[in-house]
Amino acid sequence: GYKGAHISFERTECDFGEVPRKGEDKTCTFRFVNDGTEPLVILSATTTCSCLKTEFSRKPIAVGESGEIRLILESKKVDKGMFRRIVQIRSNSVSGTDIITIKGVSKE
Repeated sequence: GYKGAHISFERTECDFGEVPRKGEDKTCTFRFVNDGTEPLVILSATTTCSCLKTEFSRKPIAVGESGEIRLILESKKVDKGMFRRIVQIRSNSVSGTDIITIKGVSKE
């Protein structure tokens, strides 16, 4: 096991498939569990794209409890063609910084 908090994601990638630029915003939820020995706190979720918003709780997640990070993609802000965006999750997890990814194809 882990000594300290540890974030364990159900999945680390979300494929939106085809995303019409005139369509509505898309949301993807990444669930995780704290499978460590201390409460887990998410400090930040950093993205390089203004097309992505992040939502998560800043409350500590107890040992064995789960939480989620929601990524909201603003379809109209994504450049045409294939896209892949990385979000860095900083927490007090012993793993340090974790990466979650979204991808898809933006269509006119």
